[in-house]
Amino acid sequence: MFNNLFFLAISFELSLYLITLFALSRIQVESREETVLLRFKSSLPMSAILFSGVILLSASIGSTNLSVIHESLQRMGQESDLSLNLSAPALGIFLIMTGAAFRMGTVPTNFCVRFIQKEMPYWVSILSALAFICLGLIFLVLFVNKITVISFVDAEQILSLLALIVLTTTAGLLLIEKELKAILVLFMMQFTGVFLAQLSSTCWKWRHDSSEFEASSILDAIKEFFPELLLSYLAILGLACLLDSLSDRQSEVNYPNQIQGLIGDQRFLGSAAIFLLAILIGFPGLSVFRMRWQTLISLFEIHQESPVGMIPTVHLGYLGLGTVIVISSMIVSFVCAKLMIQICFVKPLARYRQIAHKGMALICFCSVISLLILNLRMIVKF
Repeated sequence: MFNNLFFLAISFELSLYLITLFALSRIQVESREETVLLRFKSSLPMSAILFSGVILLSASIGSTNLSVIHESLQRMGQESDLSLNLSAPALGIFLIMTGAAFRMGTVPTNFCVRFIQKEMPYWVSILSALAFICLGLIFLVLFVNKITVISFVDAEQILSLLALIVLTTTAGLLLIEKELKAILVLFMMQFTGVFLAQLSSTCWKWRHDSSEFEASSILDAIKEFFPELLLSYLAILGLACLLDSLSDRQSEVNYPNQIQGLIGDQRFLGSAAIFLLAILIGFPGLSVFRMRWQTLISLFEIHQESPVGMIPTVHLGYLGLGTVIVISSMIVSFVCAKLMIQICFVKPLARYRQIAHKGMALICFCSVISLLILNLRMIVKF
């Protein structure tokens, strides 16, 4: 079932539409049908790119079974006289990976989402974006696990390009974005870009250092990096629930100045916000720091191929990607530090601020406790 390319692509698309319908059901709009239609139309170009790649790859191979596709690509790569036939499968793979990355929303191209997100509670907006990204990553990992060992298909180069696009666009938007809801979504995209870079380096090591690669498959290798990514997502979700606990229809929290002095007004919620932001900043030992550090080490370990007898040099492409990760991580830390300063050192905007939704505050505290326990376990294990 999961070995069929069409089944994977259709399941991915249907799951995204179900998540979209759930998210739209939580907002109050006068013309819900028009909103659903607008959301559907805006996602059609990305879906068309994805399915164009699926059709092109399956038609050039003559099968939708990923195992058959894998064997056919491997045979084509070994036979020099079939090299002219490799352009169509390679283009299909490129379209599939690019379409999936854009479709899951890691690159902010869908401008109608911003209008819809304004009407959603924080937890619905973040949870729907998180579900989109997790489904897209699962699709990419399952697909790449089947085709990346083929020598002529540079899957790691496609992934590194996507990671570069995600990191640069979201880092630039973080510098100018003012709304808290969009800032949290951009944080999520940033961590996804780091994970794509890690997946790219894993693919490179699988193809070029297979003798030293201990994992039986890329899927097994990438499982080591999923916990840190999920913990970073949990920190963002905890912040979303915290902001929802302070919001109601009369006084919604939309901008950073609305949470200034929170720790002086609500000590428990303010302390929870400081802890969650500390994780996102990337303090040493915590999950976000470990994810970034492991990715940078993996990127800097990659060396360019060199003639026999010459010392291999650091791969310039991955060196550049590592530099982008460092710069974008500094921007994320800068934005989080500004929020921490406003929460701790700025005069409170209001005294005795009411917690409008105590259930959201409880979920936030549960996230904080879970993150504290899991991060301590990872530090002790490390």
